[in-house]
Amino acid sequence: MTDPTLPDADERRREDRHRTRLRTGILRSRDGRLLADCIIRDRSTSGAKLFLAEQRPLPLELELEDEADHRRYDVRIIRRNGPEIGVVVEGEKPVPSA
Repeated sequence: MTDPTLPDADERRREDRHRTRLRTGILRSRDGRLLADCIIRDRSTSGAKLFLAEQRPLPLELELEDEADHRRYDVRIIRRNGPEIGVVVEGEKPVPSA
């Protein structure tokens, strides 16, 4: 039996992850083309776990728009397991004005 107070050996995150309240997001190519809708399951300042509305091929480098806080981030896919993907945040982008 493992000690629940010890960190998980498989855990590779550098920061605590915070569960979100089913925040919706939009994945775009870095040049702004709409690629997929997603749900942001967990988020930290350096990464996120996303759930895709439908499985489709995606480039490794993307832009994630968090519709709840109206922010955009350059992200890179570091893990994929079916409709679930893990991304690392590479930087925040300004949101174009409407």
